[in-house]
Amino acid sequence: MRFSADQLARMLVESGARSGPLHAQLSQGLRELIELGELPIGATLPAERALASALSVSRTTVVTAYQSLSQEGRLERRQGSGTRVRAAVQEVERETVSSHVLAGDHAAAQFLNGPLATIDFATAALPCLPVVADTAAAIGREEYLQLGQQHHGYHPRGLPALRERLARWYTEDGLPTTAEQILVTSGAQQAVELVTQGCLQAGDSVVVEEPTYRGALEAFALAGCRVRSVASDAHGMDVAALARLSAPRLVYAQSTLQNPAGTVLAPDRARRLVKLAEDEHVVVVDDTALAGTAFEPARSRPLATYGDSERILTIGSLSKLFWGGLRLGWIRGASRTISRLAQMKGITDLGTSLVSQQIGLHLLDQVSLARSSRRSELVEGLADLTALLAESLPSWTWVPPRGGASLWVRLPGADTTQFAQVALRFGVAILPGAVFSASGGLTEHTRLPYAVPPAVLRAGVHRLARAWAAYLGDARSSVPVVSLTT
Repeated sequence: MRFSADQLARMLVESGARSGPLHAQLSQGLRELIELGELPIGATLPAERALASALSVSRTTVVTAYQSLSQEGRLERRQGSGTRVRAAVQEVERETVSSHVLAGDHAAAQFLNGPLATIDFATAALPCLPVVADTAAAIGREEYLQLGQQHHGYHPRGLPALRERLARWYTEDGLPTTAEQILVTSGAQQAVELVTQGCLQAGDSVVVEEPTYRGALEAFALAGCRVRSVASDAHGMDVAALARLSAPRLVYAQSTLQNPAGTVLAPDRARRLVKLAEDEHVVVVDDTALAGTAFEPARSRPLATYGDSERILTIGSLSKLFWGGLRLGWIRGASRTISRLAQMKGITDLGTSLVSQQIGLHLLDQVSLARSSRRSELVEGLADLTALLAESLPSWTWVPPRGGASLWVRLPGADTTQFAQVALRFGVAILPGAVFSASGGLTEHTRLPYAVPPAVLRAGVHRLARAWAAYLGDARSSVPVVSLTT
C-alpha cells in the first residue's frame, strides 16, 4: 500500500497537535500512526521532498524524522525502493486486523484519536440542546418498564411507536407516509451505509456534488464504487451537468441543506432531479440530516415532495437538531425497499437502542422549539465568525450559508492541505477541502465551524490569521503553539 504526501499530511492533521522541534513532531506523529495501525506494515511512505511540500516544512525535517524512525526499527529505507513501515520482531506475517479500509484519513479520526489541538476547527459537531436532558429525565420508570416488556427488545425496523410518529410527521408536512416506509437507523451515517450496501455493488457508478459529505464518500469508496462529481453552487447541485453524464446507478444529494457548503437545492433543480430518477431509473439518496438547522425551514423541502418516486430514498436524523449522542436516524422510502434494507440491517444490527428511540419519540414533539433554539445560536455564531474573518482575514471569501454549523471558505491561492499543517503549529486544527471532494480537488477551501463558544471562535480566527501570515511568508519556520487567550 502506497500513501501519497497529501494523504499522509491529512492523517497527521487529524491525529492531533504536538510540541517541540518540527522533526520531533513529525516523527512522533508517524510513530503514533504506525502503532495504531493507520500506517500498516509494509506501507510505502511518500518521498521526502513530496512530504516536505505537503507539510510545509523543509526536506531536512522529513529526512531527520525518517532517520529517527529507521533507527528505532519502525521504518526501513532502501535506495531506489523508498521508505516502508517495518514489521517489528514480534510481528507475525499478517496482522490480526488487516483490512485495507483501516489505512488512510477518515471522518471518524478526530473522534477516535481525542482532541486534535488546543482549538478544534476540524469538527463541526453541534452541542447538545438542554431539551434532550429535560426530555430524558422526564421519562418515568413506568414508561421504561413498558418498554422493557416488549419481548426480546430487538426491533431491526425500529420501535413501532417511533416509526408511526415519524410517518405522521412526514404526512403532516405534506408527504403522505406510512410506518412501513420508515426504517430507524443508528444515525444518518448508518443510513448512508445501509443504502450503499443494499443498492450498490463494486464498480457501480455514483454521482455526488462537489463538495459533499465526507462520510458518504467514504461509504462509496468502501463499497468499491466509481464516484464521479458535478459542481455545486449557491443553488445546490448542478442537475443540468448531471443530466449530461451517462446515467449512474445512484445519485447522492442533499436537497434541504448541503454539508459542508450550507446551500439549498433550488426547486427547479429538485424537480429536474426527480424526473431524471424516474426517466433514467436512477436511485436518488436525499440526505436531509441537516434540515433542522436551516435558517428558513419553510423554504427547505425534501426531494420526495416534488414527486414521490419509488427510487427516492430520504435520510433523516435527530443528531444535528438535538444531539449526535442520540445516534438516531432513519430512511424513508418505498415499503418494499425499506423491507429489504431492514433485512440487511438485521444481519449486522438487531436494532437501534430502544432507550434512544423512546427519548426520540418524545423529542419529536419538541422539534419546533429545538429548531428555534438551534437557529438562534447558529445565526449568532455565523455573524461572529464572518465578522472576525472580515476583520482578520479579509482575503478569504465565502457564499453565505442558509443553515448548518459550518462556513465553506475559499483561501485564495492556497493549498489547504499544506496550510492545515501551518495552522496546526499555531494550535488550531482545520480540515483541507480535498476531504470533501470525490476527486481530491477543492484545494483552496476549508470548512470552519461556528457553533463554538465566542471566546474560542475569536482565539481560533486570530490563530488562523497568524498562520495565514506565516503561510504567505515563510511557512517552513518553526512556530510555537500559542495559548488559548492569544
